[in-house]
Amino acid sequence: MSPSGIHVNKSVVLLILAITVGIIVFNNYKYFSTFLMKKNTDVEMNKISQAVLDKAKTLDVETHKIKVKIKDGQSVEIVYRDVIPKLGGRDILFLHGQAFSSEDWEKTNTLAIFSALGYQPVAVDLPEGKSTKSEKVDVGDRGLFLEKLITALDLRTPVIVSPSMSGSYSLPFLFMDPVNVSKRSAGFIPIAPVQTESYSPEKYKSLNIPTAIVYGENDKSIGPASTTNLKNLPDHELHMIKGAGHAAWKDKPEEFHLILYKFLLKKTK
Repeated sequence: MSPSGIHVNKSVVLLILAITVGIIVFNNYKYFSTFLMKKNTDVEMNKISQAVLDKAKTLDVETHKIKVKIKDGQSVEIVYRDVIPKLGGRDILFLHGQAFSSEDWEKTNTLAIFSALGYQPVAVDLPEGKSTKSEKVDVGDRGLFLEKLITALDLRTPVIVSPSMSGSYSLPFLFMDPVNVSKRSAGFIPIAPVQTESYSPEKYKSLNIPTAIVYGENDKSIGPASTTNLKNLPDHELHMIKGAGHAAWKDKPEEFHLILYKFLLKKTK
């Protein structure tokens, strides 16, 4: 008997309590599930899963050649790499610096890993640089050339990864039409690119594109000035890779892969 004289059946009380809790959880399911999903995502985002890395080992990177029209009706033969089988997903275009080529994106397993993650990565040899296998020619307007290259490769509003020397291609391309930049590229990952000083702070502020600025902690060449200029972009996040130099993506590929993956999950569909 309870103090009030009413008999209390513990089994009934527990049943009522269980039903009440069940109703609360059911009515707030979307909030609980969102919370749990966020917690799981936070754990997973500390690293790229071993399952993805194992899948990447089963994929083949293939090298191709394509003709791209340039000035005066001429064309240039461009070497590029992609992954077989093609798994679809968001297109990612990897450019390179003066000392590198598309082969370096293969050596760091970047192409295979992002294919295994469900994206469509393509790395190109630009028509200049010490290691490029493409024809070395003056393509004229580099922004226009990159536009033609993207069209020739049949890429759809690709995310553009642009280290060092490749900034002389990516920046003119993006600034060709700032108002419609979202129709030309879904995101920008500059890694200490050149020629950032060619644009004013006001010009940068007109370029509303999701951006992950990446630089190496030990980059004493282009990195500091480049980063300062790029921070004028209105939709940017900043990532310093500890212990890395100018080629931060190559010095610390695992760290770079995680930065890029998180960016793609947050900023692109």
